[in-house]
Amino acid sequence: MRRILLLLSALHLILPAGGLLAQGSDTDLRNALEKAYLQWRDAMIRKDAQAWAASITRYRQTVMRNSIVSERKGFPDSVFASDVRPPALGGLRLLEVQAVGETAHLVYFGKIDLGQDAELLKDNVLKLKFLNENGVWKFDSNRISSLANVPDVRKGLLSGERPEFLDTPEYTPPGKAPPVPPLCRVPDYKAGYKIESFGYETTISMNGFQYDPVQDGIAQEMIIGGLVKGANEIQLKMKPVEVPQGEKASLQIRIYVLGSDPEQPGREVMRWIAPASGAPAEITLPIEVRP
Repeated sequence: MRRILLLLSALHLILPAGGLLAQGSDTDLRNALEKAYLQWRDAMIRKDAQAWAASITRYRQTVMRNSIVSERKGFPDSVFASDVRPPALGGLRLLEVQAVGETAHLVYFGKIDLGQDAELLKDNVLKLKFLNENGVWKFDSNRISSLANVPDVRKGLLSGERPEFLDTPEYTPPGKAPPVPPLCRVPDYKAGYKIESFGYETTISMNGFQYDPVQDGIAQEMIIGGLVKGANEIQLKMKPVEVPQGEKASLQIRIYVLGSDPEQPGREVMRWIAPASGAPAEITLPIEVRP
């Protein structure tokens, strides 16, 4: 039933080579989404923090705030620190406008100008994502997909063909907006972790934030909310998974205090290695940070 409702709530249009819209509802959707994006773009160019906050989704605003604060940078000033210019939509060909539930996107093809030299502009794909908040579409994020390694796709787009990638899950709005995360604390230290998890599916939680599980691999992440002076703690949940014959399960996590220079190694403040007899299902590890 849920799948049927999502399908019934979808507005979906593939545009011909000329990019002309035939149906009024699709035109209205395109206009609403482009207006939301251009409001965000204008706020970014003018470095207007108030207009930026009003034009972007609460989800993305909170995610960006937490990331900036965790790096011990100023918010919202750091939002406007990049020299990258939000791309204009003029000259781009609209490939798709689609809304499913409270999510939507616009997909364009063409030379995407981020403020670089003209000779560096290449024909690529730009996807703009939106969320509907209280009945109003707001810009959430964008993604540029390079076509450098898929010349056949670029050639087809240049000739006006409908690209097959528009049918993939990545180019289908999910239908439901992600929950807005809580605001993280302002840390004393920027920090990160590195985990090596083989033979386990390991989930890390810290400062009230949970990270994606790691299974049979290595992952490094900045810690949202960082570390404070004195006592901190991290929680691990571990689920054994099958290992190849002749190999042994192993699990190790390290916590680092990170400086402002990304070229300099961090200072390790905690290391935990699972016992050879096997990791527990859950464990809370203390982290003591001293100046």
